Amino acid sequence: MFPVLLLVLLAQGVLAQRVRRPYFCAEGDECYSFITICRDSEYETRAYEPSVWIGSWVYPNEETYRATDRLRDYFNQKNQPGIQIEKTVPRLTRYEYLDGKPIATVVYMMLPRRFQSNPPLPTNTMVFLTQFPAMIMFVKTTSSWLTSLQPHAQELLEDLLRQSETFFRDHFYIAEYSGPLTILNRHNEIWYLSYSNPMCTPRYSRWS
Repeated sequence: MFPVLLLVLLAQGVLAQRVRRPYFCAEGDECYSFITICRDSEYETRAYEPSVWIGSWVYPNEETYRATDRLRDYFNQKNQPGIQIEKTVPRLTRYEYLDGKPIATVVYMMLPRRFQSNPPLPTNTMVFLTQFPAMIMFVKTTSSWLTSLQPHAQELLEDLLRQSETFFRDHFYIAEYSGPLTILNRHNEIWYLSYSNPMCTPRYSRWS
């Protein structure tokens, strides 16, 4: 039952003082905090703290960059009261399987800590605020660009099935830490959301 206790502590902010900034967060002023529960050669199991995000739907026949542009506008003063908001990473894109094919449905960007309890309201009706609870994610790291990330999602799905992990199979997230113009030391991730205790043996040696 260790993840349940861990999520309770994260939700209460008990572990906040032990969280440090990962090396791959260089392209953002703030980064989504997590604790590594365990890791093997195929994927990492992480616990994430509760957080508030801004999101925008990816509408039919629309590219994901349109939703991203709406979120960037929100960060660039198109909010109430019209303030500039610090950049955060990663940018999340949620993909859902439709007839076996992954389709982008929502793009998210996290609000900085100073706005978590009192977020500026969006002025664009296509942008919305949402709260993520404390949660456990299975994570696969890659240096690939967005256009080649989806095959890694299938690899992670197969790895999790082999390990008999319990997770939501109908959707996954692409977490982008590196922008398209970054050439060296790229870092992006695939996430599947767990809904039960992970199968791995816990070790709390890394706090990020």
